[in-house]
Amino acid sequence: MSACKKRQTKETSIEVSLETEGKGAVQIDTQIPLLNEILSALARGTGFDLTVTARGDLETGDHHTTEDAAITLGSALSQEIKTGIGSSTVPSGQALATAAVRFGEPGYRGNFALQSHSLGGMDLENFGHFLRALAYNARFNLIMSAEGGDDMNKIEAMSTALGRAIKRATRDR
Repeated sequence: MSACKKRQTKETSIEVSLETEGKGAVQIDTQIPLLNEILSALARGTGFDLTVTARGDLETGDHHTTEDAAITLGSALSQEIKTGIGSSTVPSGQALATAAVRFGEPGYRGNFALQSHSLGGMDLENFGHFLRALAYNARFNLIMSAEGGDDMNKIEAMSTALGRAIKRATRDR
């Protein structure tokens, strides 16, 4: 099953193409290196084919692009996945992350702390905004936690764990 979504605002232009029965092909270009990594790790975790192209007002920061990418991806996911429960625990370096999702019940709770202000062109407070926007727009409840390791290890582990949890939820339908 596939979904294509576009989001055009004053600040951003986002295009997402998602194939839930793909082979894990990933093409991501958001102009934000860390957001590219987050979306790539999430896609690898799901095994879905994912293409994301995002352009935004980066001169004002990454917030609009990061949040709108999550909104658009979430909308594509909600088109394809209506029910299912899945969870995953993933290590990366010294970090350990757990993600649990339940489709059909939007919500978000995050239990993790990032130490730096920014990384890879992204204000790290926007990572939580990304997760919340994704969960609400994909219409799933997301419980996310991470501990140990540095910020990059935590983010990689959380992104991969989220992808694997979504993959498991698709098998639970």
